Amino acid sequence: MIAIISSLARERAALVALCASRGWISVTCESVHAASQTLRRCQPHALVVRHSLSDGFSDHVLAKLAASEFREVVRSLVLLAAGTPAAVEARQISLGADCTLRDPIRTEVLLAYLEKFQRDAKVSGFRRRSPPAATIPFAGGVLHRLDRELRHRGRATHLTPREIELVDCLVRAEGEIVTYETLFGEILNRPFQGDSNNMRVLLAKLAESATAVGLEVRDWVEVIPKAGYRYRGI
Repeated sequence: MIAIISSLARERAALVALCASRGWISVTCESVHAASQTLRRCQPHALVVRHSLSDGFSDHVLAKLAASEFREVVRSLVLLAAGTPAAVEARQISLGADCTLRDPIRTEVLLAYLEKFQRDAKVSGFRRRSPPAATIPFAGGVLHRLDRELRHRGRATHLTPREIELVDCLVRAEGEIVTYETLFGEILNRPFQGDSNNMRVLLAKLAESATAVGLEVRDWVEVIPKAGYRYRGI
């Protein structure tokens, strides 16, 4: 997965389209604050980050990446304005950026770097997430992963692999919004294109399964209009 971090809506849209043209899953955010959440939830294998953001600079994003457990396998590319001083560009490299590109961005060069990052991820055996826990507290019950069962007060209901993926995404977000971009990328392995019906159906299926053991998922999962879901379990 490629994380695109830019405060420019048109740039985010163009980069998402570029990734989609190569069949690459991408997620987007527009600020340093949002980037921190994205790194924690999605654990992308590559970052494309605009140097100047609405609430800071790529320096802060690179610092967050350097402090993460995936710092050695996540590749980063920083986009710079045409007149950016050489000292600023050099600082991006010293902070851990794998490369920098200046405006106007040449699509062929950007794609070449992203393709290289894809190859690097495969060679390194990059894992999107930490080894999953055997049990996960969820909505007042406990998900037993090996048995694919959600259990509550001596009762159990079987969950599908996608229901389990949804539980994973919600719980790992630690109370933050899980965007539709993230949900589609991690659960369906395809980009979100504006229609959230697949996730609505999946959430309804999970809620129905949980009802069988006396749990009300809707009391724990908040639907954020046009954004995604937030698990209020903590």
